[in-house]
Amino acid sequence: MRKKLYIETSVWNQLEHDDRPEWRETSDKFFKIVSAGIYEPYISNIVIDEISVTPDKVRFQRLVDHINRYQPVILDMNSEAEALARQYLAAMYVSNTPLRVYRDCAQVALATIYNIRHIVSFNFTHLVNDRKIDGFNAINIRNGYDLVVDITTPHRFLLETEQED
Repeated sequence: MRKKLYIETSVWNQLEHDDRPEWRETSDKFFKIVSAGIYEPYISNIVIDEISVTPDKVRFQRLVDHINRYQPVILDMNSEAEALARQYLAAMYVSNTPLRVYRDCAQVALATIYNIRHIVSFNFTHLVNDRKIDGFNAINIRNGYDLVVDITTPHRFLLETEQED
């Protein structure tokens, strides 16, 4: 059985950004492995929404083309995920958090309710952060979810031969 990976917006964005060449290279390698069928990719309508506000229309179209090429399963936001995301926000963030923080929490909630253990991200502020991961998991356990969410960068999913390049 293939491992399910929820691929957060920041990883997709790195396919079209030149400001961090090492992240772009890692994303390119990661998606080559995904295209080989080793992992089962998932995203949500939140990823689509975040990409849709890309001001550069050429970059936006290339991001859409990437998503179409890798054909991830697209999860829809629902009331269960929304309630869980709001619990994350209430427990771990200040009261007037921006929409992007809610969206980060919502992506974790979706992965949780759809039983996707691994979330792949470059978002070190709100997601790839031990304190936040512990908080997400504490709330998940408190709500009866057996899943322990693991949030990490794409580096972890590169095959050993890819990591040696």
